[in-house]
Amino acid sequence: TKKDQSLNKCLYDYQGFNISTEMTKFIDTFNLVVNIYIFHEVLEGKTGQYRLFNSYGELNNESMTLDLLLISDGTEQHVMYVSNVEKLAGVLICPYCHDYVTILSDTNKRANEYFNTHVEKCKSSTHEPSILLHDVPMSICPALLNHSTVEYLMAYGLVDQFKAQREFITYDFETLSDQVMKNITDQTTLLSQLSKLSIASTEVFPNQDKSYELVKICYTLFDELSENYQEQLENYGQPSNSSFVHLWLAQTFESAEQIYQCMKYDIENIPFDKCVRVLGQNSSRFDITLLRDALDCELWAMGVPIGDLNNTKSITVTHKKSHMKLQFIDAEDLFGPMTLKACVKDYGDKTEHKDVFPYEIINSKNWNEVLMKTEPFEQEDFKSQLKGGYSITKDEYDQYLIDFKRFTNRLEYLKYYNINDTEIMVKPLMNLIDTFEQFNIDVLHYISIASCAYATKHYSTYFPSKFNLESEKQTYYSDFDINADYSNPNPKTKPFELTAGYWKNKCYHYKQQDYKAGRETEKNVTADDYDYYKRLFEISVCSICSAKFTYDNPPSLDRQDNELPHTKDNCLPACVSCNIAHANRDIKVASLHIKMRQYAIKHNLLMTLSDERIYKLLRECITGGLAAVFHRENSAGKTHINELIYDEQSNKVISQDNENVTTHVFALDGNSLYPSSYSSVKNKNIPYTDHRIYMAGRSKLYSEKPYVIKNCIDQRKEIFVAKVKGYFPKSEYNNLLALLPIFRNIEIENKEEVIGEYMYSQAQKHSLPMTKKDRKLTTLLDTNGQFMVFNNYYLWLHIDLGFIITDYKAIAVFEKNAAYQPFVRTMMNLRIQSILAGTSKEKFYKLIINASYGYDTLNTEKFGKIKILDKADTFIAQHHPNHIGTRRISANTFAVQIIPKTSTCFTSIQSDRKRFHFVLADTDSIYIAIAGNVAKDCHQQFEPIVTDKQFYDQHVYQYLPDPNKDIYDYKKILGLRIENEGYELTSLGPNIQVEKYALTGFNNKSIMLRNQCCCPYIKGLTAKDYIIKDQ
Repeated sequence: TKKDQSLNKCLYDYQGFNISTEMTKFIDTFNLVVNIYIFHEVLEGKTGQYRLFNSYGELNNESMTLDLLLISDGTEQHVMYVSNVEKLAGVLICPYCHDYVTILSDTNKRANEYFNTHVEKCKSSTHEPSILLHDVPMSICPALLNHSTVEYLMAYGLVDQFKAQREFITYDFETLSDQVMKNITDQTTLLSQLSKLSIASTEVFPNQDKSYELVKICYTLFDELSENYQEQLENYGQPSNSSFVHLWLAQTFESAEQIYQCMKYDIENIPFDKCVRVLGQNSSRFDITLLRDALDCELWAMGVPIGDLNNTKSITVTHKKSHMKLQFIDAEDLFGPMTLKACVKDYGDKTEHKDVFPYEIINSKNWNEVLMKTEPFEQEDFKSQLKGGYSITKDEYDQYLIDFKRFTNRLEYLKYYNINDTEIMVKPLMNLIDTFEQFNIDVLHYISIASCAYATKHYSTYFPSKFNLESEKQTYYSDFDINADYSNPNPKTKPFELTAGYWKNKCYHYKQQDYKAGRETEKNVTADDYDYYKRLFEISVCSICSAKFTYDNPPSLDRQDNELPHTKDNCLPACVSCNIAHANRDIKVASLHIKMRQYAIKHNLLMTLSDERIYKLLRECITGGLAAVFHRENSAGKTHINELIYDEQSNKVISQDNENVTTHVFALDGNSLYPSSYSSVKNKNIPYTDHRIYMAGRSKLYSEKPYVIKNCIDQRKEIFVAKVKGYFPKSEYNNLLALLPIFRNIEIENKEEVIGEYMYSQAQKHSLPMTKKDRKLTTLLDTNGQFMVFNNYYLWLHIDLGFIITDYKAIAVFEKNAAYQPFVRTMMNLRIQSILAGTSKEKFYKLIINASYGYDTLNTEKFGKIKILDKADTFIAQHHPNHIGTRRISANTFAVQIIPKTSTCFTSIQSDRKRFHFVLADTDSIYIAIAGNVAKDCHQQFEPIVTDKQFYDQHVYQYLPDPNKDIYDYKKILGLRIENEGYELTSLGPNIQVEKYALTGFNNKSIMLRNQCCCPYIKGLTAKDYIIKDQ
């Protein structure tokens, strides 16, 4: 038939399916998860013939799974549909969670029993990822409680002996570059392939007076050609086929032993980790990849990496005989993303500099010949194709010629260059260590500046006097004292009364705990002991802290001998918090944990969460940073001020230019907005809670009762987050359309009636997939018919602007404090003092105060879990739907990254509206186009458009810098600074955003009209209800 002929022609003309370019569109269009399997000869006859090659798409409630087998005859590749993955791969996969996998076997009955038990248990599970929280709120002070050395010193009153780690090793690779120019996909080209040429390190040995001595080492490919190379390998017990990198590692372990002797305390009882930090600049993406194949061998073993397979933040390697550990850390995580050259310039010694070397002319074929030459490289040799033909300057080349005169050949210069790159890292790291040591913070205990700054911030809440500068003395509460008594029982709380359900649950968990630890459980306490323990808890007090048991302070059983199980004879009653603090710790260290918790309760400090409902509520409150465009084109003398007007009668939004023409664009930026937001510094313009924004302490209430939620919101006394539904009435639209107050994520359907004709046509023109929904952070006038979470200050602001709450879902109420004020004031003032002194420490303090903000919201929920597995276990792991990636470490060792099933959280002006419009806004800055005085320049700010001059003059310098005052006013907390002033600003255009869709997505955060005005989504309106009206 004619139809069949047409189909046959289509099949004949079909060029095949390109997985790399067409798969994304395919899975988006049909909402699929595609698993592709391949035949693997290496596994034949062992663990199965087929294994998972790759997975595409993300599993959701509506998606379908398509399993395919990829087969090849050597010239063409074909796919076959797989109806039964278990039979194909020779494994059993749980039909409910698709996460439990075991090898299909007729002989291993125990494995089959375990599998069947799992399936029965999994059948009734909700399969939601679980979060691991403390049973009761615990204190947060990682600088003390997560650092065994400092913890011990504090517990035993030896804090004056604290010394920050000043001993470390820096390292760096140099590589050979072989040009490949191979097309991996239609969009990806492999330009070059790197291999190891040399590795250098600088070892830092400290002296008593904080000075230090450096030992420099460099190994190269030439070492493998030397006559005594095999002898060197034998001296370190290395196999004869070991590379020069193995030799460097062996030497580094030996040096680490010597460094450790310099590091440890004279008092043997003080715990000190037998570990030396090894730091490389940008090593998480580069050096670690080159080093990885040498990290697992007969003499040492690699631990589980922190991070993911493509960006490894930290790897610890342990020597099997000496138990010495080397922890490889990326120095860039301590300074922020920057080049080594910039790092040395900003944070190091001004006399040091990074040298130059022509990487790209040396490859695996010519390295021996090129590097043995005695003449210097030509300037042309330094030209880099990877950097678009960039070459060094004449001044840099002249300096290179001067440096080269000190060496006999290019190889010796290479060694100097490689070593210099490690040596110039030392001074910036020492400066960073010194900066934190004044606050008793040990920088090298952490792997990032964020975790280090976070530790400093919380340390300040227990020791505010250390953050109280003489130049600006403030009155704070007293420092934590290990010898003080902080017990403060609440007289209003009810005595604890044991229930049968609570006791039965406790007995179950005690039995599980003992079973996992390999302890006998026959004589454990049981549910039958309920009457005995009900009476015991009524008449007893905590065996550790002597506190009475209440509903705020529930009881548990503390084992006296930790080698024995939970029996009557081995257990005494104890507070849950004391039991957690006691654990297996030294008695004085346990006392430290208990007193710090009591101190935190007394001063309402931040504590860990113990209620999963509150955790989930807070997670919903985290929205990300806003980046919104309101008007794209803004040119002085050309662009008219545009107004958005809502016509209630026609139910339409009208974009209309008025008669006023832009004279200048004015940009404001928050003065260190992040630390300002949690500083709790008083400002009379804050109308709530005593004119300051308090921070949350421990949780005190969770409720889903509407009247409780409403009372908390209306009384305006408590610190809370509430989940509510509501809207702004239409009568307020015209007051709010210029800059909508609700910043929240919503799902946006990429349909023409939703995003508008203009952006939809742009997306169609560039063949972008339009079937899936996008979740975007945007500005709104209501909660989009959903329950949304707001903190108390944000919600009160909305209510004052006219927001009407229509329904109440939940609320979490917290104690309030101003405990971070010492930290913020001190860091801001130290930064200003450094600016005035002209020192590089200004950048350190800026880094600290900005990095300290975001770490509070981090948990392990988004972290990938990496396991080190052998070949057989790797095969099984790759069948998990939560498998992310695999990387070979050695012949039988693989690093496998998976999505974890559990996560932990142990970590809160009046003006003339017709003479300006908002251009764009992000988290801490806003740009405004203003129609001012045409006779003045772009520095006229707001003055020409102010309608209430008395009000403006009274308040303007509470925010903006006063030109008559000094830098302390310019950088005041909760202030604003002028970021930019000019005559023209064009925001990112839709065409640019469409073309970069693969990286950023296209502009569907708002409805873009053809006059380049970006209109907000309003519930009840379609894109056709937004119109342009001529002037």
